[in-house]
Amino acid sequence: MSDKARLDIARDVSVGDWIRESLDPWVAFSENPVTIGIVIPKGFESYVLIRHSGPGDHPGGLGNESLGTLIEILSNFTTTPEECFHALWDGYGWMHQGSIAVFKPLRHPSLHVLFRSISIRINARRFRRRIRTQFQSLDHLESHTLPVGIMKSERFKLPNREYLLMRGPLSEASKIGWIFSESFQFQSPNLLWPSDRGWILATEIDFNVTLIGGSESLVAAILNTGSLISERFKVTDTIAQLPIAEY
Repeated sequence: MSDKARLDIARDVSVGDWIRESLDPWVAFSENPVTIGIVIPKGFESYVLIRHSGPGDHPGGLGNESLGTLIEILSNFTTTPEECFHALWDGYGWMHQGSIAVFKPLRHPSLHVLFRSISIRINARRFRRRIRTQFQSLDHLESHTLPVGIMKSERFKLPNREYLLMRGPLSEASKIGWIFSESFQFQSPNLLWPSDRGWILATEIDFNVTLIGGSESLVAAILNTGSLISERFKVTDTIAQLPIAEY
């Protein structure tokens, strides 16, 4: 069994209301350009993105090494490193029984189109099934590091996304994950912020970057970190400027 992360269920999900209130509207099929502000809240002095290019990084998540580097930096820019909020999207397959498998990559143009259409239909059915079984436990896994009973907890809701919300030390963000096929699978938080709101980290599940808003000093510290590929952005920039995951 892996050790539990020192995180508790956040019983009061209203602690994240400020995020929802500071996001740009997410309007489907709008003629207006969709901005990055639908993912990360407005109001911070500066913003920086980290490209998912390090060891273990992948579309929708940072690897443990990249997140560890960020944690070291972020801890210097909050007065509450021991009280942070860690949010995980509640739609990850490993949280739901029957959704975990091992796949080998297959590259073939015509088959890609076929399997993509099949995948969309399967995922739609799986999404409907997830709604019906959202309160099931995680006991189907050999081990996981989330708080006991979290699947029955109230969700933190943003437009088009629902999250499991936990609170605890910033350092525990690097201990979230589960064991599958006898190896630990790390899962970086989708949202992470300290209770003093000194900064926020946001990793949208379909993006190949992690977004951070904070002080100019924080952003400068990240930009000066040689192990991270980073660049500035504005919340008014369009989503089209970001690397989007391809499936």
